[in-house]
Amino acid sequence: MPRGLAHKTLALIEASAAILAEIQPATVRAVCYRLFVQGITANMGKGETDRVSRALTKARERGLIRWEWIVDETRHVEQRPSWDDPAAFMDVVKRSYRKDWWEDQPERLLVVSEKATIGGTLRPVLHEYGVGFLVLHGFGSATALNDLADFSLRDSRALTLLYVGDHDPSGRYMSDADIPERLDKYGGAAELIRLAVTPGQTAAFALPTFAAHTKSKDARYRWFLDRHGAACCELDALNPKVLRESVDAAIRARIDWERWQRAELVERAELASLGDFLAR
Repeated sequence: MPRGLAHKTLALIEASAAILAEIQPATVRAVCYRLFVQGITANMGKGETDRVSRALTKARERGLIRWEWIVDETRHVEQRPSWDDPAAFMDVVKRSYRKDWWEDQPERLLVVSEKATIGGTLRPVLHEYGVGFLVLHGFGSATALNDLADFSLRDSRALTLLYVGDHDPSGRYMSDADIPERLDKYGGAAELIRLAVTPGQTAAFALPTFAAHTKSKDARYRWFLDRHGAACCELDALNPKVLRESVDAAIRARIDWERWQRAELVERAELASLGDFLAR
């Protein structure tokens, strides 16, 4: 046993490492849900989630779990990009160039979430397909929704919003009513498809739920009861791997693959040309 770690903490770390090996990258809360579902922790209360968080910190500090397996989208260092010399900059330019393969697609896609924390979990899929990610931080501000409406009108092609969020009074109202209504109010147009979390996923994966009455002070509480019943579920309860697969499948289903492959060939030619130019 690593020196200084209690047996209970080590057992918690070992269970978390096994979970992360399957679902990484993931948030601490996603790990907490997996531990709870497996019966390793008693509940999703603050005491238990804090205990898991402390154990995961110790595990990463001691090299028992890789740092990049845990994502935290709430804290970032912002700094102007800089390079050691022009050659290093040119190397970055060549490696970072990517053609917009969506330019020739019949529609545009944007993944939307009420939670910034899910960005790290989805990043591998978003990066692979070059799809944008919009975080509304709960109910989007008037500015954010007006900007989204403007974005929907910049191109004659249809815009599809792939939405992921909580299944609770506020989370459902955001996707079912607030975003569509305000987009229309600001003159925008987009189809919104809710990918997660859904009652179907809750049933299929036996996700932990909580009673809607815990949200009885939410102004959308009665609205939710009338339309969705009394069971709520957090997006974090869904296995991150399942979430990524859902988003991946939704994106792939909307790609015109003949055009996609043509864009890939064009990008290769442009990269070769860029390499020759930088070499000169």
